[in-house]
Amino acid sequence: MKETIAAISTGMSNSGIGIVRMSGAEAIAVADKVFVPRGNGGTLAAAKSHTVHYGNMVFEGKTIDEVLVIVMKAPHSYTREDVVEVNCHGGVYVMRKILNALIKSGARPAEPGEFTKRAFLNGRIDLAQAEAVIDVINSKNQHALNSSLKKLNGKLSEKIARIRSELLENIAYIEAALDDPEHISLDNYGDKLKNIVDNSVNNVEKLLKTVENGKLFTQGVKTVIIGKPNAGKSSILNILAGYSYRHRRNDKGHDRGADKS
Repeated sequence: MKETIAAISTGMSNSGIGIVRMSGAEAIAVADKVFVPRGNGGTLAAAKSHTVHYGNMVFEGKTIDEVLVIVMKAPHSYTREDVVEVNCHGGVYVMRKILNALIKSGARPAEPGEFTKRAFLNGRIDLAQAEAVIDVINSKNQHALNSSLKKLNGKLSEKIARIRSELLENIAYIEAALDDPEHISLDNYGDKLKNIVDNSVNNVEKLLKTVENGKLFTQGVKTVIIGKPNAGKSSILNILAGYSYRHRRNDKGHDRGADKS
């Protein structure tokens, strides 16, 4: 049985809201050890999937924070395991206290990327979609985000699956013909198969050509604007950036703007 993992899912800086996430067979049981619902709320184990519960996180008799706890039961979760998300106040100290309480109650610290790794291993997403997760997170512009979301939604995987499926169907047909030549003929099949293979190769090559375009969207292009002083380099930079570039000065008061490069 896989261990239950826990980690802080939001940034490690003070903010209005923080999220501590758990995934694993014992996630709900671990949460029940430290979550005390307000009012007449029952245990999280008895709760329906995809429900939100209001209460306090309490450990060793001391209240840590007022929280909302979301329960998502397998297989209808990101990892296809039981998942619990604790929505608390976003102070780093508070989030660490809650994480520590969950770990002492039976979870273990998650490794970097382990939630996505489990989603991949459990068949929730494929490798292309797993790689797209970090691309979505690191997107710096709308083009990069759109490209990453298409991968995350399975658009690339669908194209690869179609190519693979067509080739497997023809492999199966050839094997069946070899096993039963009296009923399945391969006459003139060579020309048909050649067209299928050529078409598959062309489709793969098209996908490979999109790799460089994808890198441009996600990684950007390092560019140097070079020219004589007052040649208009800052004006070009302003147009490309979409806002006015202000000259910066170093400690000695010398200009460090683009026109002095």
